[in-house]
Amino acid sequence: MKLSIRAQAVIGIGMIEVVMLVVLLYSVFHFIDSSTTDEVERRAQSIARIFAATAADDVLSLDLGSLQSFVDAAARTPGTAFARVIDYNGHLLAEAGNPDALRHSFQRSRETDGLSELYMAKAAIVKAGLNYGTVEIGLDLREQLQGIEQVKRRSLAIAGLEVLAAALFSIAAGYYLVRRLKHIRRILGRVNNGEYHQRVKDTQLDEVSEVAAEIDRLTERVAWEKAASERRIAELEELNGLLQKRFSEQRRR
Repeated sequence: MKLSIRAQAVIGIGMIEVVMLVVLLYSVFHFIDSSTTDEVERRAQSIARIFAATAADDVLSLDLGSLQSFVDAAARTPGTAFARVIDYNGHLLAEAGNPDALRHSFQRSRETDGLSELYMAKAAIVKAGLNYGTVEIGLDLREQLQGIEQVKRRSLAIAGLEVLAAALFSIAAGYYLVRRLKHIRRILGRVNNGEYHQRVKDTQLDEVSEVAAEIDRLTERVAWEKAASERRIAELEELNGLLQKRFSEQRRR
């Protein structure tokens, strides 16, 4: 299968661009995912520790009414899906939040792969070195995940436009190069047909212009040799005519 220089330029530049963009996008997406996960984990643990420290007195005094009010207020915090307090025996003391989120069994999200829409974290309620229970919270990450997906889609769109721009540039560059090569081939065809006065005259400063200059010098040499050959032939024909004339004169004598 014969490929033109233009096609080779488009394919070559396109492959290089795609490989570079794949590596770049993978690095960017990995950085976004890891940095977002670390930030969400820090936020969740910070909220859980503050929640545990604030609820400790109500848990120790078993003031369930006050504890429930505090849990209700915590669950209404923007970005919080649920809040739950469990004593050291595993008994539920208070909970509030989205009913769908509350139905999920608790699983620390840091131990799972990737971010889910419901990110869970917990902290121990500790007083004087004794564990009196656990605080469990769930963060609603739907908005954050939608924002990350939007950023990724925009990055992919920009990458696609960049590949398209590179392809258009390579097509334009290939067209410019092929046009010059076609001009050289056209001049060579005329020279091959005996038009030795034709010249490429490429004024650019690159490898193609160097080849064109060599072709012009070769054409000039061929034209000079042809002219010299024609002169020698003419001289030989003139000399041959003189010899025949003298030979004829000698025969008449």
